[in-house]
Amino acid sequence: MSVKNTSTMSLREMQKAFYEGIFNPNNTENLSELGHTVATTNAPLTAEDRIEIYRDSILGGITEALTSIYPVCVKLVGETYFTHMVAGYLTQYASGSPDLGDYGEHLAQYIADFTPAKELFYMPDVAQLEWHWHKAFNAEESGNAQAIQFTVAELANLSEEQQPFIQFCLSPSASLMSSAYPVHKIWQVNQDDYQGDQMVNLDDGGVRLVIWRSPDYGMRIDVLNDSEHEFLSALYHQQAFGDVAQLPCATDINELLPKFIQMGLIVGFNLADG
Repeated sequence: MSVKNTSTMSLREMQKAFYEGIFNPNNTENLSELGHTVATTNAPLTAEDRIEIYRDSILGGITEALTSIYPVCVKLVGETYFTHMVAGYLTQYASGSPDLGDYGEHLAQYIADFTPAKELFYMPDVAQLEWHWHKAFNAEESGNAQAIQFTVAELANLSEEQQPFIQFCLSPSASLMSSAYPVHKIWQVNQDDYQGDQMVNLDDGGVRLVIWRSPDYGMRIDVLNDSEHEFLSALYHQQAFGDVAQLPCATDINELLPKFIQMGLIVGFNLADG
């Protein structure tokens, strides 16, 4: 094994070696010399011992963060199983943000590929719902307000020629998802304050959902019909109103537009270049 002395390692090399020591403990390259950079003066610890202290602290903190973001998934499989399941996720997906609240975005896909969890075929969708809830709950109040040019009230000032170029803006907290299972019910019955029938019939079929935080700061999971989902999806992808009017949902647009404005889900608009 070739070992590079830490005194000749660049900061980037040391960071990479430290990451490998934490998340890939079987990769021993640089571990011995890296141990000196985390040396202790009070005990004759080996390099492995020194790295293990950091590993337990870092992985424990990240696992705790995931547990708080995905409480329903934890309930479905138990904390011990969940901790075992996400151990591989920690090694495959590095955190790209100093905020642990940003970590866990890809857990739904990881669970879908996690062989021991194949029998819980609805669990990736539950994880996806929990991630959307987490992001909506923590969304900044202003969100993408900098990108919104006009308030809803200013619609009255537009000419008929301008209307096809309207790009309606959804609440920055809003996310859309579809599932082949009634995941909103699975989520609901696993809330600590839920009272009622605990049974969920998977044969109830799939759902289309919008997960968002309302203007009064209430968290919402709304079930959408096909027309509502198509309409909101078009707005989410910033399609101009003239293009939205060509979609099948356009037959309901006189109901959909005022409904979502009144709800506070549509928060403003921009004008596309004509």
